[in-house]
Amino acid sequence: MSDEIRLDDERAKESRICKRGVESDFWQVVRSMLTQLKDSAKDALVSVDPSDVSTIAQCQMTAKVVDQLINAVEDTARLT
Repeated sequence: MSDEIRLDDERAKESRICKRGVESDFWQVVRSMLTQLKDSAKDALVSVDPSDVSTIAQCQMTAKVVDQLINAVEDTARLT
């Protein structure tokens, strides 16, 4: 059995678009901005009051979502 992944036309199209985007300077700028957002959220965790559970959760979720977004775009670009 082959390890080759077969993509439907729609997924292949998305992958080609993401691949072009990831290779662009624009993606590097967006990725940098997203990384700064994640870093700011992590930095905020250091100074937040330990009893402020909602702010802690928001900072953690922001960092997690940013990582997921970057990974989703870059993983999709790797499909083609």
